[in-house]
Amino acid sequence: MSNQKLKPVVAIVFFIAAWVNVAAVQAKFFGKPVQVKLSTDLYQDAQLAKQKGVPIVVMFSQDACGYCNVVREQFLKPMLRSGDYTNKVIIREVKIDTFEDVRDFTGKQVPSDELSSIHRAYLTPTVVVFDSNGKVHHRILGVTNEHYYGGELDDAINRAYSRINRLAVNK
Repeated sequence: MSNQKLKPVVAIVFFIAAWVNVAAVQAKFFGKPVQVKLSTDLYQDAQLAKQKGVPIVVMFSQDACGYCNVVREQFLKPMLRSGDYTNKVIIREVKIDTFEDVRDFTGKQVPSDELSSIHRAYLTPTVVVFDSNGKVHHRILGVTNEHYYGGELDDAINRAYSRINRLAVNK
């Protein structure tokens, strides 16, 4: 085979090898795909949080919200994927534009848009850190600075986790 005929074959083989390698690197570093669980039952989530002694992070979102995608893709999914938060927090999402009923922390069925109003989540994304009784520990409205958002979210989770477990020890 001449050099001229070999060049396209080598290029194709190189391209396939590079593509396969990228897929392997993505699988290794990014792990399996994860989803932020949509919650339709905060009461059940609260029972799980009480069992585990952890707070609940709820992102109130809408489908057409670009910053909701930023929070989900750049912060919540990596938190889930890392495994570092498995025993530290329950992460959920409530879509307020579905108008579907969500069981609230008391067990009452409430339309999702009404639930967001109850928790003062008028702007999306609003991320609220709750304890297992539905008490708000921290609220993050929108995304003011993507560079600091992860730190603010992490601090809110850590403070709520510490407080919940401090209260449990003092009982």
